[in-house]
Amino acid sequence: MKLTNLSAEPVGRLYGWLPPALQAEEIVFLPDACPGKSPLPTGTAVLTQQENWRHFAVSDCGCGMRMLRSTVDPAELTMQNWEQLANLLRANKGRLGDLGGGNHFLDAVVPCDDGPLHFVVHTGSRNESGLVDEYVDQPHAFDREFSRVVDWARANREAIGDAIQKVFGRMDVVLDLPHNTWQRLDNGQVVIRKGSVHLKPGEVSILPSHMTGDMVLIEATDRVQEILCSVSHGTGRTMPRGACRDASEGYDFAAMRRQILIPDSIADASLRTDAPYAYRDLDACLQLLDGYVRPLQRFSVIGYLGHL
Repeated sequence: MKLTNLSAEPVGRLYGWLPPALQAEEIVFLPDACPGKSPLPTGTAVLTQQENWRHFAVSDCGCGMRMLRSTVDPAELTMQNWEQLANLLRANKGRLGDLGGGNHFLDAVVPCDDGPLHFVVHTGSRNESGLVDEYVDQPHAFDREFSRVVDWARANREAIGDAIQKVFGRMDVVLDLPHNTWQRLDNGQVVIRKGSVHLKPGEVSILPSHMTGDMVLIEATDRVQEILCSVSHGTGRTMPRGACRDASEGYDFAAMRRQILIPDSIADASLRTDAPYAYRDLDACLQLLDGYVRPLQRFSVIGYLGHL
């Protein structure tokens, strides 16, 4: 088996995160590699030909990111219209346009080299994804249901985009890319991507870091083919969720709220596991991906919505 480690973790630890039943020809660990509740660690791409590969392709199917470009001046983002948008999304709970919880978010960002307000949505298929699990031993039904849920997840991000446009006017879609998918190759092998974006040379994606950190539009180089045409969907956690409670005790959430716009209706306590201290810096992540992607345009976060 070929293993490519672009994470900051030792290889021995990475092997411990893999399910024992996995039979892979190649595994790529990206900078955001971390274990979770899903069969495969987040931040991985796996090439396999084992017959029961579908057992490893479940969890938050179709989760992805959507980036929108407005014509609005960044100065027009206010607590009033940001809270208005938060309330619109809360009203969508349980249906299309539901942002969800965890590390899913909606950020208002501005180009570091000047430009209009942009919005980045990170969310998935919500409870729909769980409907795929029961079909892991029924290939045709699994493939059909997985495709439906990926489409639902995209529609969910589109519905969130519709809510954004109700408040801030018409937007152009810069990109919409899922990062929990699978792909069958011409030779019959399958690539499973868990928390990794499928990018071919010359294609672009957005790479966020944390609530107050920059994000960057990246372009895949020819070398991306060496890592199963897969790229990190974020900079990655540097602290497990269980350790965040202690870290949050001395963190200045008031200062964070002065730096970026967060509605008062979002409590500090709900942000503990996803605050900036829990994630890798953007430049450290780009260093790990050096040669596989090139930065195109950098953005600063000026507003955050999440845990609605």
